[in-house]
Amino acid sequence: MSQPDNDSIRKTMAIRVDPDIHAELSLIAQLRGNTLADEHLQAVLKHIERAREETDLAERAEEAIAEIEREAAIRRDAINRLRNRPAATPTPGAEADSSAEPPASPQKRTRRSSDPSDKG
Repeated sequence: MSQPDNDSIRKTMAIRVDPDIHAELSLIAQLRGNTLADEHLQAVLKHIERAREETDLAERAEEAIAEIEREAAIRRDAINRLRNRPAATPTPGAEADSSAEPPASPQKRTRRSSDPSDKG
C-alpha cells in the first residue's frame, strides 16, 4: 500500500495581504531560496510556538477541554438512552422513573370557563 504524500494530508490556508507586504515577503523568500508557502508556514509555526508559551491561552485551553468533555457526556447519555429503548433502567445520573410506561405526551392547555357550573 502506498503512503500519501505530504501535500495530500495538508490543509490549505489562504491569506490576503497588502501588495507591499506581498512584495517584501516574495523578496525574502527569493533571497532565502524558499517559496512563499515555505515562508507562510514558517511564520505560522513561529506564531504557534509563541502562543504555546502564553499561560492565559493554556488556561483557556483547559477550560475548552472541560467544556468538550461535558458536551460529550451529554451526547453520550443521549445516545445511550436511544440505544437502550424501551429499557426502563435510566442511565446513571438521570432521574429514576417509577413507571415503566413512557411519559404521556404534553396536552395542550385550554382556558378554563368562567362559568361556576362548569366543572372541568
